[in-house]
Amino acid sequence: LSHVTKVYSQGTRSVRALDDLSLQIDAGEFVSIVGPSGCGKTTLLKIAGGLLRPDTGAVTVAGVEPYTLPAEARSRFRGQHVGFVFQQFHLVPYLSVRENILSPVLAWWKGDVHQRAEGLIERFGLSNRKHHRPGELSTGERQRTALARALLHQPKLLLADEPTGNLDPHLAKEIIKLLEKINAQGTTVFVATHDHEMVRSKNKRTVQIADGQIVSSL
Repeated sequence: LSHVTKVYSQGTRSVRALDDLSLQIDAGEFVSIVGPSGCGKTTLLKIAGGLLRPDTGAVTVAGVEPYTLPAEARSRFRGQHVGFVFQQFHLVPYLSVRENILSPVLAWWKGDVHQRAEGLIERFGLSNRKHHRPGELSTGERQRTALARALLHQPKLLLADEPTGNLDPHLAKEIIKLLEKINAQGTTVFVATHDHEMVRSKNKRTVQIADGQIVSSL
């Protein structure tokens, strides 16, 4: 991200969520974004993933500038290269675990996507729950389902917004370990978090932001 700014209008006032922010994340890194609520973490993730166009500045992901693409091509780019995990999971309530995992790619995926989905179901310990709907799952199972869905298309970049925010400490550690394994296999992981466990590893980089600007990167 190069000199990225994003301003939201709230009635008669404007809120500068990101203020001339520049950030480079190398392939294979695990980067945690920390900062107080409202400092711009979620906005930063959405812009980095091609979901939210910045007001100014440039964004390049895997050698492509997604905001120079037409809307349909940008959507296809996200589907091929970027995975998203949200705090609220955003699972479809009337679909099973297996159907939720498959849902983002059925319209365009070529190849044995069903076999890959079964592999992720087994890998994340969901084999005995794959025909259950989200309302029948524990919170941890819903988060694992959301993570499996994000990984189905083998994204180069995984973005996670407070992925442990709704979990108890035991389940949070479980999700952190899964993210670390995903990163160890070569996926770039970019996480917005308040979880101190997420940022403790010496193998990760922690970027702190405040008022839409980076104040430290260690």
